[in-house]
Amino acid sequence: MNYLTELLAFYKWLETNPMSPLLQAYWHLLMYTNNKAAVRAEDGRWHWPVDFRVPNKLFLDALGLKNRQALWTQRQTLIRKRRVTYTPDAGNRAGQYRLIPFDRSLTPIRIAAGERQEPTLVWTQNATDSGHRAQPYINNINNKHTSLSYYNQEDAPFIPQFNLLPQIPEEEKAAIRAQYPGDEVAAFNAIWAAREAKQKGETT
Repeated sequence: MNYLTELLAFYKWLETNPMSPLLQAYWHLLMYTNNKAAVRAEDGRWHWPVDFRVPNKLFLDALGLKNRQALWTQRQTLIRKRRVTYTPDAGNRAGQYRLIPFDRSLTPIRIAAGERQEPTLVWTQNATDSGHRAQPYINNINNKHTSLSYYNQEDAPFIPQFNLLPQIPEEEKAAIRAQYPGDEVAAFNAIWAAREAKQKGETT
């Protein structure tokens, strides 16, 4: 899942599906929490988990809601609007959320992640019509990786209605990355600059 693509799609969706500021804040908190729960595959790539658990208290405090009934009412609205599904836990654990991505090309797959004994269900990108292999998208925005908040945006698909930059060939990306061994941020910035240059060339 790509954070920026989902965010832009959300605001586009709001034009015809208005929601209260409280519900919008709820959705953003779900996105943030889902992203924060990212798991790392054996190949080193980060993935958004399809299902994730969040304690009610976190939302009650963050949204300023007085009780679980008020939270339940807001959650049911998000469910009716098909932005999330929710499975309560029969025990004492937090309930399980699943965001419904705007990007229809995402598909859930199971991967081995970290020290987990059971495979984890995560979102990944389907192969495109041009034959590119699937790409997992993650935008880490935790304290350790703030500078990488749009880390994989150079791999995001070009979706004109979201005003994303055009792609550059994989060979060009590889050549740029080779110039910055071990420095992913510098490589990202250089790839982004190349995509901006391509966009300017296409519009002149």
